[in-house]
Amino acid sequence: MTAAPQEQVQEQALGQGQGQPGGELTQTERMTVRFHLTCLATLLPYHQRPDALDAWVGLDPAFFFMGFDPPTPVTEAVVRLGGTRLRAALALTVGSGDTQRALFALDEPEIDAALRDNHRLDYETVCLLRVRDPHATAAGRSYHPGHHRRALLSADPELAAAALLDPRGDMRPTVRAAAWATVRAAGGTARVRELAAALPGHDDPVDAEVVAACAEAEPEPFLDTAAERHLGTGALLRRLRTAHRADHQPWRARRAMQSILAEPYRIDWRLVAAARLGCRLPRTAAELLRSRPDCPPEVAVVLRTGRPARPGRPLPPAPEPAVPEPYRPPRSHWVPEWQPPGDTGPFGDSAEAARHALRTMPVAFDARTDPAAATLAHLAAVIERGQLPASAAVPLVRPASVLTSWVGQASGWADVSRAAWSGRAALHVETAALLARWAAGRGPAGRWAALYPLLRHYPGTLPELLAAVSAAHPDRADPSLS
Repeated sequence: MTAAPQEQVQEQALGQGQGQPGGELTQTERMTVRFHLTCLATLLPYHQRPDALDAWVGLDPAFFFMGFDPPTPVTEAVVRLGGTRLRAALALTVGSGDTQRALFALDEPEIDAALRDNHRLDYETVCLLRVRDPHATAAGRSYHPGHHRRALLSADPELAAAALLDPRGDMRPTVRAAAWATVRAAGGTARVRELAAALPGHDDPVDAEVVAACAEAEPEPFLDTAAERHLGTGALLRRLRTAHRADHQPWRARRAMQSILAEPYRIDWRLVAAARLGCRLPRTAAELLRSRPDCPPEVAVVLRTGRPARPGRPLPPAPEPAVPEPYRPPRSHWVPEWQPPGDTGPFGDSAEAARHALRTMPVAFDARTDPAAATLAHLAAVIERGQLPASAAVPLVRPASVLTSWVGQASGWADVSRAAWSGRAALHVETAALLARWAAGRGPAGRWAALYPLLRHYPGTLPELLAAVSAAHPDRADPSLS
């Protein structure tokens, strides 16, 4: 490409950046732009990142929605130095539990509201939000039935009470009954009455029974009856017999019984043994009950044989509960072990050849579309061989987005600490230094906003891109970009 056409393309790209970006972009293109800019933000000085990110969020409120989280340096800068709007934009989409809880710890209403609308919330963050403001969390757009069920079955009475105030979800009666039992065991009848009065509705049959019991002068017997109706051994045995009769295929009946026994019933093993002795317990249910760790040995004999244990005979040992294996995170593959420099490709074997290639041809991310292209891997090999220092290569690489996106993503900044010998680490350091010189002090928001539509398709080098942005927003004289 000759100089004149390239200047025309750059002027056209800069002219497009004057208006509001994103109106003509598809969702995929927007997410690609967001990825490029978060990589660029990783390369900016730490205290400059919030200003740049806030300017981009002003143009694109869903800036952090990319299908994955921004690099760690970006999220850390937002949490520690960002304003409320920037933090709320991150809280709306972030999937990292640690970042979610760090934002929750700021205790700002706007951030909490954004977290409640985040569909990627993890269970611990949801629990914190429920306890802090149960009614607001129940009205949030983020809802996970599995998280709601876990909260209802929690041993924490405050969390169980907060979960009861959320009417969403199609829960089994045993789940909500167990939550009411937890609240009653911790706070007594007074707490149950207080919570029943705060319910947003009485559509659930278990809630309706509790509300009716609380309306009585002496609610304790009525609460006991309601709990026994849903959690008692009689209710369990009835459901097991129903599951046995409902389907004649053994494997389906077994699966249904396993699902029933996973619910929080209060099992009286004496009644279970009596049902087995009276031939009122299906054999499949007896086998599943016998395999439970909490089954007493004498009841296990009854369930296995259908007869009481004989006096004097040793009882079988109780089954040991399965111990889950501790989670071991997979070994990181971000950075390979040291290896000799690779092929330099079109960059040749000398500094002059490398400079000539950088001036005359664009650099590609990889060679998938053009096997003869000069790639960033070739450039990294040139730096590792000592042919050309990174400080001389960075100002010549074009297009700028290939350089900033490759060295600014998570694996790029990890190279700086884990593989400082690599050419990619050297490119990261030099690119960050160039941006730091351009953004010396606190740059105006207009310059950061101008980068939003330009970075992805700008054909020139990074110094040319920064000079074009400075010319469009001449707020102050630029320091040297060399």
